[in-house]
Amino acid sequence: MATTQPHPVVFLVDVDDTLLDTDHIQNDLKRHLEREFGSACRDRYWAILEELFDELGYRDYLGCFASCAATASTPSPASCWTAVH
Repeated sequence: MATTQPHPVVFLVDVDDTLLDTDHIQNDLKRHLEREFGSACRDRYWAILEELFDELGYRDYLGCFASCAATASTPSPASCWTAVH
């Protein structure tokens, strides 16, 4: 069975719920963060995400992982990256 290699470039597009149910995606991410890192980490991630949204005008999910990793010992950058793969 042949396996495919990951693409080196990924495009993220803001579709305003026209193609994706972003509420479902956000809820799924919240559940995942709580399951893997606990409710305190989930809440901290979401607070930082809201701050970034106010600053940037869009949801920077990966930038938020970087901010979480930079501001606390848990989760580590490696575990943050694992959370999105």
